[in-house]
Amino acid sequence: MATVYLHKQNLFDNLDKISKTNPNILAVIKDNAYGHGIISFSKMLKEWGIKKVCVKNNDEAEIVKSFFEEIIIFFPHTGRSAKNFSYCINSVKQLKKNRHPYIHLKIDTGMHRNGILIDEIGEALEIIKNKEFELRGVFTHFCCADEISNDTFIQYEKFKKVKKQIEKYCNENNIKLPYFHIANSYALEKIPDTFDYVRPGIALYGGIEGYKPVMELRADVLSKRILKKGEGCGYNKMHMSDKDIEITTIDTGYGDGLPYFKNGCQLKEARALGKISMDSMIVEGHFKKEVVVFDDVKEFAKNFDTITYDILVKISPRIKRKTV
Repeated sequence: MATVYLHKQNLFDNLDKISKTNPNILAVIKDNAYGHGIISFSKMLKEWGIKKVCVKNNDEAEIVKSFFEEIIIFFPHTGRSAKNFSYCINSVKQLKKNRHPYIHLKIDTGMHRNGILIDEIGEALEIIKNKEFELRGVFTHFCCADEISNDTFIQYEKFKKVKKQIEKYCNENNIKLPYFHIANSYALEKIPDTFDYVRPGIALYGGIEGYKPVMELRADVLSKRILKKGEGCGYNKMHMSDKDIEITTIDTGYGDGLPYFKNGCQLKEARALGKISMDSMIVEGHFKKEVVVFDDVKEFAKNFDTITYDILVKISPRIKRKTV
């Protein structure tokens, strides 16, 4: 069977690097910890010392609620829930319907995907005061931090003004000041001030340059044989051999979340041949027990002209995770 190995020291090294920018870290573990396995990953984060995380929904929050002192839910339902859950508020409409007392206010500073509009902040603060919500945090999200662009600094300056506005309102109304967070992975070393907390996602997992990959995928050998010159292998015989070669079938395929390919792709230890199958693939060479599919997702993603997130989040949760 295939196995996902999680390299704990690589994660710790990534966290150490991030903490030099800002020691206060909100670790983003949404979508099953970017495919790494939310429980296994949470155990490692807790061991390092992480106390606050961000998840996708209430279901994910329930899974890890015993690990952390605060769990920020990006897309929550509207009902009340655990005290260590913080609901992200993405619109005034959601704020009016919300019944959970602990919230983070998301501000749209330029991505225009969701979040409170800047000219709605005053109305939102009045609702928060009248409904006696605890405003734990305020944040925004960068749209272009992964490229050289003025947009990041335009959003940064807007958020600085938002911070002043909210701090002024809180002071005037005797409301406890929230903490502010803005820096995603790509912005960690780009913006002048990361404010109270940083909010890294893909950097934790080593999916961008400068950070160590945490996930390694290995697959067991199913069978071996000689493919003779002029013979083909796999569906539709997409690979036709021009010489006698050894081939090995390994037990991972697109049913395990790997991208579909029909003309082979480069693995860590071998070249996959022809079409990938649902539960297996054929690779060139003789292997005894297992084959490393990838140990650095940045390299593996180059086969498919896609981003590392796209590979990681699709790795099946059915595959065993093992921390090493």
